[in-house]
Amino acid sequence: MIIQNKNLGSRFPMLIFIAWRNLWRNRIRSILTISALAGGLALMIVYTTLIQGMSKQMINFATNISIGHLQIHRQSYINDQDIYATMPWDLLSYLEKKREYKFAPRLYGAGLGAAGKLSTGIMLKAIDPEKEQQVTTILNHVRMGKADLGQVQHADSSDPALVIYGVVIGAQLAKNLKISPGDELIIITQAVDGSIGNGLFRVSGILKPIEPNFDRTGVLMSIPAIQSLLYLENGFHELVVSINEKDDLIERKKSLQEDVSQWSKDNEITKYKNGDPIVVRSWRDIVSSIADMLDINESIIYVIGGIMIGLASLGMMNTMLMAIHERTHEFGILLSIGMGRFWLLFMVLLESFFLSLVSAIAGGLLGIGYSLYLERYGIDLSGSLPDGVDIGGILWEPVWLGSFTPDSVFIGIIIMISIAMLASLIPSWRTVRLKPAEITR
Repeated sequence: MIIQNKNLGSRFPMLIFIAWRNLWRNRIRSILTISALAGGLALMIVYTTLIQGMSKQMINFATNISIGHLQIHRQSYINDQDIYATMPWDLLSYLEKKREYKFAPRLYGAGLGAAGKLSTGIMLKAIDPEKEQQVTTILNHVRMGKADLGQVQHADSSDPALVIYGVVIGAQLAKNLKISPGDELIIITQAVDGSIGNGLFRVSGILKPIEPNFDRTGVLMSIPAIQSLLYLENGFHELVVSINEKDDLIERKKSLQEDVSQWSKDNEITKYKNGDPIVVRSWRDIVSSIADMLDINESIIYVIGGIMIGLASLGMMNTMLMAIHERTHEFGILLSIGMGRFWLLFMVLLESFFLSLVSAIAGGLLGIGYSLYLERYGIDLSGSLPDGVDIGGILWEPVWLGSFTPDSVFIGIIIMISIAMLASLIPSWRTVRLKPAEITR
């Protein structure tokens, strides 16, 4: 029927039926091939889920805990952390009225911290607790004590008017100075007016490791506390901005830069004394090494997945080579009684397609199931990495959560079927070169 009837409509269903039956002539070999292809596809889906999850976690950690989505500085502060490179408070008021974003001002300084007989260099970071909680979650990551940056009555003083401020310090700094919540910390620094600034502070809490440098030297305090220490009241060094995560980061950065430039123009502040403008940067500009690494990871996801499936497709090639070798006599008879060579090739390719299709269904279900598990529970590395691991200055949490997207399944299936069909085309092409007279002799 296949040979005599030249009508495509009647020939095609029969070829499909025969190709499907031929697929199960050797069940063990077909099952092994399906297992290899399905395993390769499942690994690709799971690998994609883990890499996307790692990228999402690192971005969330950078933007939600410390850096924010956007930051505003004067250029001289970016270049060398000039303590005098502040921006006026009027800029903050202007932006809060202009945009619905959340803003959090910060001031920075450096000094010497001492507790008992121990002392070390420290980095001061001052925030507005109310505004900071709207932008980042840094105050939620206290390991011991509480995140109290307000004024605390000095219990040891006979003067009831004398108060000190609470501070939160990094975990490694607390270990180096051998202090814990409730202890006192003396800070000595040079104020902006050239005098020696010094103050007594109460350690209210100890932060979890969030940034390696801050963990070793960081002291988190309120803006009034650092103003009283450094006599720095004219402005702030940094403005952290939080936007909707679904917003276009580049577009929001551009529009915010336009607002800042307009404010500078309206207030006739095109440049400061040392010629540096106010600059808006995104988190990708600030931690460019991390951004580049994440871009590379995303670009090689499907390259690595393709290699996995390609190796599994060697099993497909071997299966088709064996199938064609075992059925050479049968193919010779079909050619002898009038079956077209390309119809024979098409039938063999249909077998490969069905093999790939079954593998895609099995591998897709397996990969989706395990990816959803990883998305919910993740891989817990806290046993060996209780505080996470530092990657390019960004701490990666010890529980590695996946991030599953349907696109990873769809693209994975397309890649697997394409590679598998290309792998099967080489042995299938042998059917076109068969010579019926020599085969049936």
